[in-house]
Amino acid sequence: MIIFNFGIPNSGTDWSQEVFKKIWEKQNYTFQVEEPESLEELNHLIGTMNVNERMIIRFHLLTEEAIEAAQQDAVRPFYHYRDPRDVVCIEMENSDINFSTAVDQTVSAYQEIHHALCLPGIMVIPYEHIVENAEALIFQMATKLGVLLKLNVASEIAAEIRELMAQPECAVASTATDSLPAQALRLDEEHTSDSPLVQPLLIGKWRNQLTQSERSMVNRFFKPLVDQFGYEQ
Repeated sequence: MIIFNFGIPNSGTDWSQEVFKKIWEKQNYTFQVEEPESLEELNHLIGTMNVNERMIIRFHLLTEEAIEAAQQDAVRPFYHYRDPRDVVCIEMENSDINFSTAVDQTVSAYQEIHHALCLPGIMVIPYEHIVENAEALIFQMATKLGVLLKLNVASEIAAEIRELMAQPECAVASTATDSLPAQALRLDEEHTSDSPLVQPLLIGKWRNQLTQSERSMVNRFFKPLVDQFGYEQ
């Protein structure tokens, strides 16, 4: 079985990466974790992956090769998204870029969402569910992998990840990882599987960290997405 863990950067793929690992670890499964740093590396992984083995692939750019591979029964795709206004805010903060560049990169990232939603058997994960309904979400993620977790085990996993996020070095190091670079590839400098990093879970940062004019602009610019997802203006 292959897990495709992907979606909008800064929308929870780092959190889910740790969830997937813990689900399989608690089943005593052997698996491989891959976080490609380029299109070439991603496509090579997809082209050489063995669906009879367990692997978690974390990425953000949905390539044609990934779309084709996701049609296989042994591939489990999970797509993450977040309020685009928060994505803009975090991109400015993490990547040290200006408002206009952050908006452009966020628009580019969201152009793939309709392709993702068409993938068979995909599980779509709103960032807000990670923040507000972690235990229930973990249980459903496990069932998607064919694992029926005991309720207390789902609670244990949620607690373990909350503890991971509370580590001071986690918050500092994660600011350099899960972001959209200015280059066209839009792939992250990923951390390694040996150093789990999960960003603190925050909703509505854009309300406090953007200026009044920037708030007005993102509300106007992203209104179709805000309406589609049901976010508050």
